[in-house]
Amino acid sequence: MKKLFAGAVLGATVMFSQAALAGPAVTTEWIEAKVPLEACKSRVADAIRAAGIREVDPKQYTVFAHAGEFTLAVRCMPDQGVIFFIASGPRLKEADKLLDDVLAAYRR
Repeated sequence: MKKLFAGAVLGATVMFSQAALAGPAVTTEWIEAKVPLEACKSRVADAIRAAGIREVDPKQYTVFAHAGEFTLAVRCMPDQGVIFFIASGPRLKEADKLLDDVLAAYRR
């Protein structure tokens, strides 16, 4: 009975570990920027579109975007003077490129 229980625990651990490893890749970046909230969101949305992403969804403080399997969220925090960028998807290299493209477009 102990061997059966130990085997079940080991099997569950391996299964959940593999599921965790298969999770999305996430990459982040932040920049200092003293920009009013609405101007920040507008500029971020324009940068996302300039990077080739068409599905853009601005909310109160964050602009969300989706490109295939990838999701982007950019949070404008004018009181702190910071803009926080997050990209996620199944492959880190592509998530990094997506984030780099949006940052480059924002900085133009």
